[in-house]
Amino acid sequence: MGTVTGSTMAGMEVPLLNTDSIEWHNVTVPSSSTLTSQNNDHPICKDFSSCCIVGDPCSYFIWRTSKSTPRSLEIIELCCQEQIPRTGLRITFPDPLFPFAFICKDVSMLSSRNKLVLYALTTSGVAYIIRLKDKFEYGTSSNLSFNDYIEYNTQAFPHGGEITAVTATAGYLLIGRNDGSTGCFHLSSNDPTALGPLFELRDDGGFGLFRGILSRSPTPAVQDLVTSEVKSKKLLFVLHSDGSFRVWNLSSRGKIFSQSRIATTSAGVFSRLWVGDANENGTIPVALLHRHKEAIAETILLYGLHCSSGDRLSFTLGSWSQKIALEEGGTIDAKFASNKVWILKEGALIMREIFRDDVKEASTHHFTLLEAYISKLLFQSSCNSLDDLLWLSLSVLSSAKEEITTFLSTIFMRSLLLPGVFCNSVLRQTLGNFNKRFTDSEFTLLTIDGLKREILSVIDYQGANNSPVSALERWSSFCSQYVDTWCKQNAACGLLLDPFTGAVALIRKNGISICRGLEDAESAIHGYLEEQKPKLEFSALQLDQEILFEVLHCAEYMSQQLGKPASAIFYDSLIALPNISSEEVVSCFLNVLESGYSSSVAPFLVSEMGLDAAWNRDFLNCRNLRKFSVSMHLSLLALSHKARSWSKVLDVIESYLKFLVPRKIMLNSGAREYFYLNAAAVVQATCQISKVMLDCSFDVLMLLSYVTRISGQINMSCNDVLRVTQDLVPMIQEILMEWHIIHFIGTCPSQSPAIGDFDYQLSVMQIGGKFSKKPWIYWNGKFEFSLGYLLLSMQKSNISHSHFPNPNDLISLSREFTSWIIWGQVEEESSVFFSNAIEVTTTLLVHGQLNATEYLLKFLDECLRKERSLESLQAVDCKSYALYHLLGCCLVAQSRNGLTMPAQNKKVEEAIHCFFRTASTEGFFNALQSLPSEAGWLRIDFQSCSSSAACKLLYYQWVMQLFEQYSLSDAAWQFALAALEQVDEAFESVDGRSIENVDNSVTSKKGKLWANVFKFTLDLNKYHDAYSAIISNPDEESKHICLRRFIIVLYDRGVIQMVCDGQLPLIGLDDKVEQELARKAEHSDLSTKPNPFKLLYAFEMHRHNWSRAAAFMYLYCNRLRVEVAEKKCEMKSWSLKERLNGLAVAINALQLVHPAHAWITAPLKEASLDKESYPSKKARIIKHELSPSDDSPLQKSASYLNVEKLEEEFVLTSAEYSLALADVEWSFNGDEKPTVELIDLLVESNLYDMGFTVILKFWKGSHLQSELERVFNALALNCCVSSQAQIFPGRRNHKMSPLLLTASEDELTHNSTDDGTIAQLPGDGPWERLELYLNRYKAFHQGLPLIVARTLLSSDPQIKIPMWLIQHFMVSNKSSLGMTGNQSDPAALFRLYVEYGRFSEAVKLLVEYLEGLSSVQAHDVIRRKKPFSVWFPYTYVERLWNMLEQSIKLGHRTDECENLKKSMLKTLQNHLNLVELDSEDVKQAVR
Repeated sequence: MGTVTGSTMAGMEVPLLNTDSIEWHNVTVPSSSTLTSQNNDHPICKDFSSCCIVGDPCSYFIWRTSKSTPRSLEIIELCCQEQIPRTGLRITFPDPLFPFAFICKDVSMLSSRNKLVLYALTTSGVAYIIRLKDKFEYGTSSNLSFNDYIEYNTQAFPHGGEITAVTATAGYLLIGRNDGSTGCFHLSSNDPTALGPLFELRDDGGFGLFRGILSRSPTPAVQDLVTSEVKSKKLLFVLHSDGSFRVWNLSSRGKIFSQSRIATTSAGVFSRLWVGDANENGTIPVALLHRHKEAIAETILLYGLHCSSGDRLSFTLGSWSQKIALEEGGTIDAKFASNKVWILKEGALIMREIFRDDVKEASTHHFTLLEAYISKLLFQSSCNSLDDLLWLSLSVLSSAKEEITTFLSTIFMRSLLLPGVFCNSVLRQTLGNFNKRFTDSEFTLLTIDGLKREILSVIDYQGANNSPVSALERWSSFCSQYVDTWCKQNAACGLLLDPFTGAVALIRKNGISICRGLEDAESAIHGYLEEQKPKLEFSALQLDQEILFEVLHCAEYMSQQLGKPASAIFYDSLIALPNISSEEVVSCFLNVLESGYSSSVAPFLVSEMGLDAAWNRDFLNCRNLRKFSVSMHLSLLALSHKARSWSKVLDVIESYLKFLVPRKIMLNSGAREYFYLNAAAVVQATCQISKVMLDCSFDVLMLLSYVTRISGQINMSCNDVLRVTQDLVPMIQEILMEWHIIHFIGTCPSQSPAIGDFDYQLSVMQIGGKFSKKPWIYWNGKFEFSLGYLLLSMQKSNISHSHFPNPNDLISLSREFTSWIIWGQVEEESSVFFSNAIEVTTTLLVHGQLNATEYLLKFLDECLRKERSLESLQAVDCKSYALYHLLGCCLVAQSRNGLTMPAQNKKVEEAIHCFFRTASTEGFFNALQSLPSEAGWLRIDFQSCSSSAACKLLYYQWVMQLFEQYSLSDAAWQFALAALEQVDEAFESVDGRSIENVDNSVTSKKGKLWANVFKFTLDLNKYHDAYSAIISNPDEESKHICLRRFIIVLYDRGVIQMVCDGQLPLIGLDDKVEQELARKAEHSDLSTKPNPFKLLYAFEMHRHNWSRAAAFMYLYCNRLRVEVAEKKCEMKSWSLKERLNGLAVAINALQLVHPAHAWITAPLKEASLDKESYPSKKARIIKHELSPSDDSPLQKSASYLNVEKLEEEFVLTSAEYSLALADVEWSFNGDEKPTVELIDLLVESNLYDMGFTVILKFWKGSHLQSELERVFNALALNCCVSSQAQIFPGRRNHKMSPLLLTASEDELTHNSTDDGTIAQLPGDGPWERLELYLNRYKAFHQGLPLIVARTLLSSDPQIKIPMWLIQHFMVSNKSSLGMTGNQSDPAALFRLYVEYGRFSEAVKLLVEYLEGLSSVQAHDVIRRKKPFSVWFPYTYVERLWNMLEQSIKLGHRTDECENLKKSMLKTLQNHLNLVELDSEDVKQAVR
């Protein structure tokens, strides 16, 4: 045997399933009180996993034990024909478990729900037989029913040693012990009585029953047990600690093979045994693991057991054997597959060919594990990676430090969240290491953006210095901890070998992965060209291989000089398209290769590292650059010398580039759809391959660009340089773009589904226990679910998906996937760049992946713009219109995804540009009509269009409706106008129809489009444009509908005044506008603002139509009156106030009209404005009475109202309003003249002004005087009440109840208006009011002072009559001598004094006038002497004299009466003497 130390790369590990997404159903096995619980730190407990394959179609049951939780067994069921599993089973046992489990069919089938049975063994020796429910339907947490499991203690019989190994087969449990024996136990799930030991296998003469065992010689302990079936017989392979192993026939219980101790070069112990299936020669491979006692290294010994061909089964040790030395890391598991052995060790997966006689020919291959892959992506694989990333970033971005820091964070963040790198539990643990902890619910609710914010907060929190160096160190620390945590939480536990396909999978602590082979181009990249000779089209194969090897060597050397992060920076330039272009990045890298890092790096190094360190770094960079330049120069010269010309080198490079182009795979007729369990591996494999292809293509691009830069130094001709720049560079750029698109689709996380996605909600709820028919819906938006999963569901495959794909099949599946992405499923070959772009982007757009669709379409558009790619992209031009159409649809859909207003406006502007760009070229409709049927609403049917203009018209209408659907009225408006421009041209072709029908169609189409223009402008509050659309509408019916809507919207938005104040030119639409305003007024509530009737008034006033303005306002007042009367409106005072204002406005408007025409029509009493019978938002035919036109048929029997009648109604309404404020019920019923009851109510309410106004307006002549007398009687009585209250304070609150008695002073405060103001009366008291009103209204009735005085005296004969009242009697006597005058003269006052016994005032008044007569001035003497010029009430004088005498006789105030009598006698005597003298003078004058 020889030892093989070298190995070649044969493939990579690909993530298949991350158990973070698994919902575990926890089941607890009840504890038995008779058993002793074991500690959790049993030495045999370890992290281990394996797989049991059951059924057809088969299900893979992955089971796993853990050293940290040794009592738990986790089981996951995988089925390649079903979706990714969402649930798993975690069974918790009473004691720690052996790293063993066995799952098979339940042959008893006692329950239809229990189809599987699980065998498990605890370290205490208790075996469990558990019947498992189908689909693990246990709920989130439950206890195992006693009917669902059986337990048996294997240590319950004598002479039982310590258990060291265990295995099982259907119905039997095999246990190896430290005494070298192997016990076989019969386990039945349906017959508990059949449990127990069956037989024992020992090396001393066969087997012995457990009963009556005799003493035997010691046998080495059993280390491992393996069961296998050979020629339909169940065999047991037993490995002992000394290296000997036996083969037992379980059926005959006999030993059929025995191998003594195997000699080894070093001391140690044999610990594991693996047995494979027999090959075509009948040889069974066997592997033994030998662990050295002193050294860390291990050795696997491989042997071949030859099976006899006869009827009797026997084995012989073959001549073939191998030894595989494993120097580092412990062996975890091993599996045999065909002629290969797979060995899983810590940090490596090795595949070794077996059954080779020549050990040197038996090559060893290794597979790159995820640990190395993730470390490389996070820049942890090399100590120089971070330095290279920093210096290259500084050279590319010679800007502010903050921008460089952001750039570095973007690169790390993108790498960290890549599918296959990102792991929920790992990231959560890493964040926890930085004191950023979350609960389960909090972490589950984090979106991708939320996770980014949390990670950045941790990075920013670690240091206040925001320099790029500090940021890089913080990111390095974070990623280092992330990688360490990932390796611990995802340590490999076992291998899974699919015997049907040869697929090999790794079972990890937190996931499952599968192995893939190398793509042909990957093999070429790694230098393994001997296997690719037929596929590389070289003329001289050996020379071309050498040339290609040198080219790849130069490209790799250049890549090492730049550093591995160069490709990451280049890829970021492709993702962040607007910030920095890939051409600029390549140019910066070439500058670095030619002259070193940018000049801006030196000052930065000094500031960050110090002068000495910066100088040393610069010195090293310069030395490395010189070394690179010389070496590269010599290598390129040697390459051209070997090829004899640069043309030959370029031919080889061109052949190699063709080899890098994604292949076109033709699907056969039997191709089937994908199932999602394998889809994960296909997508991840595609991501890995595309990343390698990107790096390789980028290296070749850099090499070609560098060669053209130094072409003069390496003797390259101008033709060769031209060929590179015009042919090879565009070719490699196209290859880069294609692999970039593939990598983007494989790594870009899917966008979360919309909240209103009903399919998604049903899928999550899983109604009926069934999964959605669209499995991607559940995973959409998950971190590990990229766009590739979604697109893969649309693809078919030539390869069966009923089992796991082997490494080569996985590569084939990846080729099919990349072929579909780039080329589609068309059968013919195509050289068009990304010819399947339409189907890919359409699929993404239909499924709501807006961000990814936008990026892909913009990226493709950018590629189309590049002049250097035009020749290779000409065929895309015919489809570019469809791409612009899809981009526009994507941008429109994105505008509603919670964007800010500026961002939304930008999206809408870009969408408008895309749609107009789509329709700008002839033939665009053919491209749009060619969209796949899956496009759904994105597809437009142009079959009914007969011309290009008709297609544009239909397209503009479709876009208009799309914008309208997303409430983007501004954009929809533009396309409505664009559609209007196409109408005439679209209908030019008559197509056999009459001209009249065509005109009608044009009118109808324009009417609809103008109606849409009106709607959109109205939504945008562009009212002038909306009105312009109305008047431009040729369809009269549509125009009137729009006008009605216009009025309603303006009113609802409070801008209806623009219609009324003349801002809009209502040419020819005055009557229609008035009709719509009247319609709105009829069906609107009167309390709404602005008031529709007032708007009508303003509208008519602006048109100088005073009469109609007055009519509408009166109609408003009348409706207010009717509604208050019918509904007993609570806002009565407000309604009355509105009526008053309305009547005043109507009066003012009517006064502007010529008196001959100053009248309006009064609405009929039976005409009721019952607006409830008409919906306020629907159009109805307006009642004729609402629009008071002269030809209205209702006006033939209607009455007419002039200014005077309006004024009368105004007065009565004012009275009603005043009474309402005083809480007095009275309503105007429409009668022309009020009754006296109204005056009584006004007076009782102290509303004297209002009462006088009503009296003066409606009463004339004697009726007027009579009403005035009644009011002044009430005023006088109120004064009497006030006087009595002053004399008797206790009677202040007394209320006078008779008619015309006013309320008390306190009651006045009770009368208040709606707004809380108190009604005020003129004057400071009742006497002042009486004086005020008497002065004001005496001219209407001269007898009012007399009425007032008589009322006062009748109420209280001794009342003190105020002087101002007496003056009213005196003033009336100024034009005559004596006491004569009008009704209220001194004589009348004198009579009142006499009648009410006011002797003193009467005598005083009489004496005053008698003495005044004798003392007149000279010019009045002649007038006094005329006949009948002087008169006194002599009768009442005589009555006064008699009353004084009678009072003296009665002894009442005798002295006072005597004095009054004497004064009166003396004055009368003087007066009589004067009269006698004047009489004599008259006689003398006659003579």
